[in-house]
Amino acid sequence: MVKNAMQIITDAGQRTTTARLAVLNVLNTADGALSHAEIIERMSAGYHFDRVTIYRVLDWLTEFHLIHRIASDDRAWRFQVSHSNMAQQHAHLHCTQCHKVICIDELQSSLSPKIRTQFQIESVDIIIKGRCPNCKD
Repeated sequence: MVKNAMQIITDAGQRTTTARLAVLNVLNTADGALSHAEIIERMSAGYHFDRVTIYRVLDWLTEFHLIHRIASDDRAWRFQVSHSNMAQQHAHLHCTQCHKVICIDELQSSLSPKIRTQFQIESVDIIIKGRCPNCKD
């Protein structure tokens, strides 16, 4: 069951705002990770937030692990709703044709116990480049 934006924020013990709800609603209904510009494009009519507000909301949502960000080839971050506390430890497919970024939850990072004790791991980025199911044929 997919939680709605208000439920995600309140379950995290955080305060909802119109901007937070609007951004999280866009990300929650997306079929892949979205850039800042794509989020603004998909905002519902009636929501008019400036670019800085959207950046701040994305930073806030990332800080509280409600979304995660993904580096992309065009040097723009992509953002996607986090569905678990392991959200930063799975792979992402960057489609070389349509440029969509998709989470691949089936491929998890596997760090040795030695690495986990030597370092404080905050995130793991595994990037797969290829074609998504819509573009592969």
